[in-house]
Amino acid sequence: MTAGALAAEFDVSKPTMSAHFAVLREAGLVTSEKHGTTVVYELQMSVLEDALLKFAQAFGWDLRTKPATRKEIAGK
Repeated sequence: MTAGALAAEFDVSKPTMSAHFAVLREAGLVTSEKHGTTVVYELQMSVLEDALLKFAQAFGWDLRTKPATRKEIAGK
């Protein structure tokens, strides 16, 4: 997605969106690839997933644990 395409969906200018993408790129949450005069950004899902897991763990949630099976819940 380009900064212009995303900016068109919100009440924000393309330069502002580009500045936000630059911060996200520096944090490793997005990558960018230039195609002529257009820069295309791509979300790095593995980095986002790790960040969300760490956020959840800060609240004491262990989302990496395998969910219990129906048999385990029923005590069988």
